[in-house]
Amino acid sequence: MKLLSGIRVRVLVAALLPAVLVALSLAGILLERQYRGLEEALQARARAEARQLAGAAEFGVFAGSREALLALARGAQAGDGDIRAVSILDARGELLAATGASVLLSLPAVAGEEQIFDSGSVLVVSTPIKRPHIPVDDVYSGIEQPPTSGQIDGAVVIEMSRERLEEERARQMGIGAVVTLAGLLLAGWLALRIARGVTRPILHISDVVQRIGEGDLAARVVPDPSGAMPGLEEGINAMALRIGYTQEFLLQQIDAATAELRERKEEAESANAAKSRFLAAASHDLRQPLHALGLFVSRLLQLPHDRETKTLIGHVDHSVAALQDLLDTLLDISRLDAGMVTPKPTDFPLDDLFARLAMEHDGPAREKLLAFRVRKCPVWLHTDPRLLERILMNFLGNAMRYTPRGGILMGCRRRGDRVLIQVWDTGVGIPAEHLQHVFSEYVQLDNPERNRAKGLGLGLAICDRLSQLLGLPLGVRSRPGKGSVFWIEVPLGQARESDRPEPADPLAGNLLAGTVALVEDDPLAAAGMVELLTGWGCHVFAAATSTEAVRRFDEEGLNPDLAICDFRLQGGEDGISAGIALRRRFGQIPILLISGDADEKLVAGAARRGFTLLAKPVRPGKLRAMLQHLLTQGGGQQ
Repeated sequence: MKLLSGIRVRVLVAALLPAVLVALSLAGILLERQYRGLEEALQARARAEARQLAGAAEFGVFAGSREALLALARGAQAGDGDIRAVSILDARGELLAATGASVLLSLPAVAGEEQIFDSGSVLVVSTPIKRPHIPVDDVYSGIEQPPTSGQIDGAVVIEMSRERLEEERARQMGIGAVVTLAGLLLAGWLALRIARGVTRPILHISDVVQRIGEGDLAARVVPDPSGAMPGLEEGINAMALRIGYTQEFLLQQIDAATAELRERKEEAESANAAKSRFLAAASHDLRQPLHALGLFVSRLLQLPHDRETKTLIGHVDHSVAALQDLLDTLLDISRLDAGMVTPKPTDFPLDDLFARLAMEHDGPAREKLLAFRVRKCPVWLHTDPRLLERILMNFLGNAMRYTPRGGILMGCRRRGDRVLIQVWDTGVGIPAEHLQHVFSEYVQLDNPERNRAKGLGLGLAICDRLSQLLGLPLGVRSRPGKGSVFWIEVPLGQARESDRPEPADPLAGNLLAGTVALVEDDPLAAAGMVELLTGWGCHVFAAATSTEAVRRFDEEGLNPDLAICDFRLQGGEDGISAGIALRRRFGQIPILLISGDADEKLVAGAARRGFTLLAKPVRPGKLRAMLQHLLTQGGGQQ
């Protein structure tokens, strides 16, 4: 309809505009000529009256007869109703006679020629009174000669009213307007008929096109053989027919594509489910034997051996550590790619996170003879503490790996309502041209030989993905040969009171002292844990279930100082239920939960019950530091 209205308006404009322009032009020309004729007629009449009065007043001016002049003026005004005022002046411009109501503030000066002035509502004509000069000798000579202009005795000033002229002008304008309007109405009527003749078939075609657009493919234009657009009407009908065929074909194609997409979606969902099952299986089935292997190797390192055997065990220990790193990295990147990691932001103290990181990395730093310092940061943050800890662990692990000498420092700086957490090192540094690539997958600048002991080059890529998941900016600055600083910016959280005592030094002391209840159904993992804990000075009671553990302690008449529970156990029991059962029997003892399935529900369940959670495979150094912390505090993480 908008298109139709636009066409109709254009047709009307095309038809009306020339007629309007012609009518207005003709009316303007005619009125202008009429106005000019009226003005000229008024001026001619005013000049004639002035000249006639000037001739009649010649003797009166010469004789100085004011009464005669006044009578002449009154007679002239009475003879022409348009004369508003008459003034007769002498040669010096002094008024001799006047009649009527003059509108002039001052009379014009006496001049030798006739003058015409326009004073708004009146037309002013000033005609000089000239005395003719006739030579006396010529009167008696018998020769007739015309008199010549002589002395100017004064002037006659007539003020002619324009009132009737303006009335006539208004009447002429009204007549012109009526004629013009009549012409416009006639032109408009003709233009409307033309527009209707053009738009009627367009309206019909537009209606059919709209119905086709709404899905009525059976709509057709009724052809008008005598119309102006038979070709367009036939084209619309042919187009509707082709659209019907095309739509049917497209519907068939869409149905086929939809079926194929549904099949692909089911395949993708099946693949995703299989990937999730693989990740779950890998998290437990691959970590479990590797966890046990790490425990056995750590225990072997504690036993006396000859030099060659110690060297071999050291190589095995390094290989196991590298394998643990590779497995952790691959599983982490797979979980991130599968979208299985969901951040759960909360408020927490940064010092607690720093304490756990210091506890885990102090031992490896001492082995490499590196100075490792953690500055206290008494602030609370708001983010997911578990994912932030994973980022900082990768920062520290990267610093440990690429710092051959010197030291590592971890601290923070306040920046308004945010905290900048930094990890400094005195390592090899990163060239400026490679800074933008260090967070990409499989990038290792100092490992051209692809030594797997140095990892896969995924640690910083995991940091980058986790920071994007958390919405936290991170970055790096570095100077080759001087070291690097990796940083992440975290928003401040709301501090709250904590009933947890201040953490003691987690690295104090060399031997552990305490009785440990170990609930582990895997014989290899249980044997490795018992051997390792015994070597650290603990008294360990191992059992496959919580019921068996309670029975063994009751038989010995002892209470455990700490319990270590594997998450997956026999008979439908898991580590959380086992820890609850042990606390129900022995009170609020610390519970250390070890699992290869560090999913969101498990993390939340462990935190809700105050259990400490470690992911398999557990590094012996980290395990020892955590046990020393729990035994020192007498309680787990609340």
